[in-house]
Amino acid sequence: MTEKKSPKSVLQMVMMGLLVVAAFAIGSMWTELRMLKGGKGVQQEAAGEVPGEPEEITELTEDQWQELLVDPAYASGEEGVGVTIVELTDYQCPFCKRHVDEVGGQIEDEYISTGKVRYMFRDLPLSFHQNAHLAAQAARCAGDQGQYWGYHDKLFETQALWGEVKAESLFKGYAGELGLNQGEFDGCLDEGKYKQAVDDDLVLAAKVGASGTPTFFINGKKLVGAQPWAAFQTMIDEALGE
Repeated sequence: MTEKKSPKSVLQMVMMGLLVVAAFAIGSMWTELRMLKGGKGVQQEAAGEVPGEPEEITELTEDQWQELLVDPAYASGEEGVGVTIVELTDYQCPFCKRHVDEVGGQIEDEYISTGKVRYMFRDLPLSFHQNAHLAAQAARCAGDQGQYWGYHDKLFETQALWGEVKAESLFKGYAGELGLNQGEFDGCLDEGKYKQAVDDDLVLAAKVGASGTPTFFINGKKLVGAQPWAAFQTMIDEALGE
């Protein structure tokens, strides 16, 4: 014989069911509210990311881009062209050397010398490369005598020789090999004429989210590492509208 439930028991069961439904609805609304207020934070939690960490910069704001274009270490190519590339480099970085050896010449031939691209250099000497900061200063000192580009190439050609030694005398020797005024170059390097400028580039690099070398910005869009020619060609042609 089935036991008949009292009206009181039925009412309790109904109330319990309503409470469960209400709790679920409130929980859903609270989660949705957090997503609206917190933006990406809740989505990061769901994806297993750490909320609150800075978002990876893949494209600069207009203000960041304009700041990156002011007073570079060196610029090559015509002003006012449709595409500008800014490279943040470290002369002691093997990946920067790979870029120079494998891709740099093609960019020069295909885009810079043809008047399609303006190319700028900024310095990003990494702290664990003991001679990179001084190398960046030396390249700028050579630039005072119109030989930034030649000195840039010389540093990368001889990278294996000066990377792990006291390099100041070698850097001064390279100036002599390139036919620079030795006294002028030595004075520039000895007095640290460009030390602050290189330090300022380090601050700017952090500001635009560049922490590794080489880092490139093509019309403000970021490309990191010793990428193959095809990667540059694709981004540059896209920026040119080709």
